[in-house]
Amino acid sequence: MALDCWFFPEHKGCIVRRGLLALLALGALSPGGSAQDTPVHSISSPSLPAGEWKRTVTKLSHAQAPPKIDGILDDACWKNATHAEGVFRYRSNEPVAEQTEAWITVDNTHLYFGFHCLDSKPNLIVANETQRDGNLDQDDALFIVIDSQLARRDCSQFSVNARSTQLTRLEGGTADNLTWAGDWNAATHRTSEGWNCEVSIPFSLLKYPKGAHSFAIALARKLARETNVEVWPYVPPAGNNNLTQYMDDFEGINPPFYPPHLVALPYVLATGGQSTSARVGIDLKYPFSTTMTGVATLHPDFETIEQAVNNLSFSYTEKFVPDRRPFFAEGSGFLSDSFLFYSQRIPFVDEGMKLIGKQGPTSIAMLATASQMDDKQEAFVANMSTALGKYSGFGGAVLANRAAGQPGNEVAQLNANYGWAKDGRRSNVYSNVTGSWQSNGISDRNDFIQFSSNGGNNKVGGNAWFSETGPNFVNQLGLVYETDLRGSGFDVYENIQKDRGPVEYQYFDFNASSNRHMTGGFFHDSMSASGSLNLRKGYGFQLGVDAGKRDDFHDDTLTSGFSWNQKSLFQSGGVYTQVGRRENMPYRFVDLSQGVLLSKCFTMLFDVNQALVDGDTTNQVVVSGTYRLRSDQTFGGRLIKQGDSLNAYLSFSRRVRQGTDIFLLVGDPNSAKTRGIVTLKLVRPF
Repeated sequence: MALDCWFFPEHKGCIVRRGLLALLALGALSPGGSAQDTPVHSISSPSLPAGEWKRTVTKLSHAQAPPKIDGILDDACWKNATHAEGVFRYRSNEPVAEQTEAWITVDNTHLYFGFHCLDSKPNLIVANETQRDGNLDQDDALFIVIDSQLARRDCSQFSVNARSTQLTRLEGGTADNLTWAGDWNAATHRTSEGWNCEVSIPFSLLKYPKGAHSFAIALARKLARETNVEVWPYVPPAGNNNLTQYMDDFEGINPPFYPPHLVALPYVLATGGQSTSARVGIDLKYPFSTTMTGVATLHPDFETIEQAVNNLSFSYTEKFVPDRRPFFAEGSGFLSDSFLFYSQRIPFVDEGMKLIGKQGPTSIAMLATASQMDDKQEAFVANMSTALGKYSGFGGAVLANRAAGQPGNEVAQLNANYGWAKDGRRSNVYSNVTGSWQSNGISDRNDFIQFSSNGGNNKVGGNAWFSETGPNFVNQLGLVYETDLRGSGFDVYENIQKDRGPVEYQYFDFNASSNRHMTGGFFHDSMSASGSLNLRKGYGFQLGVDAGKRDDFHDDTLTSGFSWNQKSLFQSGGVYTQVGRRENMPYRFVDLSQGVLLSKCFTMLFDVNQALVDGDTTNQVVVSGTYRLRSDQTFGGRLIKQGDSLNAYLSFSRRVRQGTDIFLLVGDPNSAKTRGIVTLKLVRPF
């Protein structure tokens, strides 16, 4: 999924995943503080910039003393702070629903942000998420976006909802332990006219070259009851979807150079019950520079990481499954092409090392792992890419895999893209050539080229592609769906987002493809059309049809969906159906999901899906529950029943800012059947 920062996805939407998920938010505040003494006032709507858009450069004021992060905004530093009064709708000249102002200041170690968010309907402020790094998509929230390398490509995002719950997305990706990833601080305060927020972000969290004196920064605010977000600085309606191109530059920043400091994350794990065992392991992180990081792991714990559950829907090819294992999460943004590298291809690791980061325009990612389990495996991945200008670049990668029972496999790829933007439309030509070799002497290649054009909201976009994959192409470390094919296809779509009225989002899509075997003969053709509609009241509708022919049989299906409470974090639900024929056999798939808020702290999610193929029916039931004791302590559990198999487990986790993290499991989260075991894991970072 191509992203220009996490909050501005360029991918096309569906009814359950609404087009502009969690964009940004700018907020601000007026010094002086509490609900009793804050005067009700208005924030003037800023004038729209006249003429052609231009980036501005602002010198930040320096704080003589840091603010107390309590959301009150009565600190002396805000009086002389750089002030942003008024925000704009993202890529729209419509007036914002509620105005916001913000302050930014800096000292030798931190960036500080203050927000004052007016709200004429404070009873409609939503802030349900209490778990750090949880889901803020449905809450009133603020977002701070920082491009600390001025590369205009990547950024880090710091988000906080109206009850001080924090969400961190660091450039390149990172594991979720606070000592490992780094910590920052935020606090909010409700007032009679809305809410305030104060944020403190240490320079040590950011990646920046030695001697840096300026960052690019954007701020934004999202109202739970609104689709579009409010941003600062101004992004013109004709602007492309790459926010980093419109972020203002802030000078006067003198971040210190931090000497390399080793961070260690050792753990001890003990299991009792049906089986008894104990082991220790450790993860290590060492910043070779302010932008390049080395990671090493010895006997990492993957068994206690709850993996994603696939539904039963029919697929001719293997389904993509997200990888939640911390070792692979660190720097995953530098290895995001699953065709090239799919980390699920490495099920076990005894020892592993990674080097990840960016030096100027060049991004580097290297990974090496070894396993001595029954399925012995040694894997190596190296990927490098260099940005050229605003939208273009080139890169290359090499991979090698040695696994028990398989011939050795090497893969190499060269890729390049040329991009440009004009009148708000962003276009790109991308191509790669990938070769594979095996120790038995067999080799082959994959060639791919694609043209894409995205006009943004209310404009038609699309892409066209051509691909060849030889019959002997093998990438043991990648997710290669099919081989022995030569094909082409196109996709045309339109996203329509509305800032007013009962309809807030519409999406339409039409695509077609045709493939032949490279060794000769027909392979498969397909054609599909779909559309979705989201209402401002939280309802969604989806309808699609697809028809195709594969080898000697036809496929025809009709897809429909209906969702409700889309703006509720805990009580949303939906039903999705697909009926027709697959492999010339009657086919039906139904999925029903519903979240339930049993109490302020206790939530459950039910998902039931059923697949029928040629009269054979398979059922799957997934029930998940979470009881939030505090923001850092949670009870959880999951039950999965598929056919005659049943697996259930319970968990307790404590993730603290300082000290020992505790994880307790009763059962096995990733077993096919329930196991009578108890696992205790202690993690003590230093």
